[in-house]
Amino acid sequence: MKLASGLFILAFGLAAVQPAAAEDLFVTQYKNDPSGAVYGVALEKGFFKKHGVDITGIISGAGGGASVRGAMATAIGYGDVSPAPAIAAIEQGQDIKITNITSTSLALVQIVMPNSPIKTAKDLKGKKIGISNPKSLGEMMSVLVMEKAGLKQGDTQMVALGSLSGALTAMENGAVDSTAIPVILYRMRGGDKKYRALISGKELPLLPPQLGIATGKAMKEHPDKIKAIQAARIEAAKFIYEHTDEAIKILTKIYAPLPPEQVAAMVKDLVAVKFWSDGPIDVKLLENTIKAMKYVKMLEKDVDVKSLYTSAFLPANLQK
Repeated sequence: MKLASGLFILAFGLAAVQPAAAEDLFVTQYKNDPSGAVYGVALEKGFFKKHGVDITGIISGAGGGASVRGAMATAIGYGDVSPAPAIAAIEQGQDIKITNITSTSLALVQIVMPNSPIKTAKDLKGKKIGISNPKSLGEMMSVLVMEKAGLKQGDTQMVALGSLSGALTAMENGAVDSTAIPVILYRMRGGDKKYRALISGKELPLLPPQLGIATGKAMKEHPDKIKAIQAARIEAAKFIYEHTDEAIKILTKIYAPLPPEQVAAMVKDLVAVKFWSDGPIDVKLLENTIKAMKYVKMLEKDVDVKSLYTSAFLPANLQK
């Protein structure tokens, strides 16, 4: 019995000093959208381990409801996803909460071809706008652009083309007149040399491109991991702002084959508008998202915004 007890104590002691299991973090469109840049920097600089969570890789989600399900299915139970499918999932009864807003403006640009007669958003009346899919972020952005320009639903025709690349190709071939695409794709496909920006990211209505979500199980069983991820992400955002040139070197590897000069230009543009957030819940941004979701029939009823989120995993100074 004494031997057995000794072995039990030894085994318990060894288990107690074992490092936490390595885990992957789920980030929607990780290499195709700049929202996830902070996670790449945090991984490269060791900020996750510094704050007590062993994140060793990042899983890139495709977007939409699939990304919400993907984040929920990870061992850590946390992910960075698009806001609309997260809100829709909560309204459908999924056991998740929004824990932080990770970026506070859209890294999108509404574009036309250089020779297009469309000069302002008002000129979109009677025109065709290319989108990837119905109820997508692109469609929601386009309807908010229309509203801001004084246009009504029905004043433009939304044409679903299956992908953002498909929307671009359709515009190039004259099948649609305009489209809204992420700034990364815009630069990859030629940027200002090939297209004309009708409305820049600075002028677009404010929607959060991505936000953090956590499952009820994760919030209950390992709240410290969620807090650690938030702390690492905040430190990474600060690093990008304060050490932009070094951050660009890190992000150039992540966003390859986008040329280094294009990555640098994109990051500097986003630094200028403070794209990456410390994470506080901006209720107005969630309300804008809900408004856009109603426009595209993704929601049919009002939503109690306070039921969507918790600030409990943010640093104390960001919880209000």
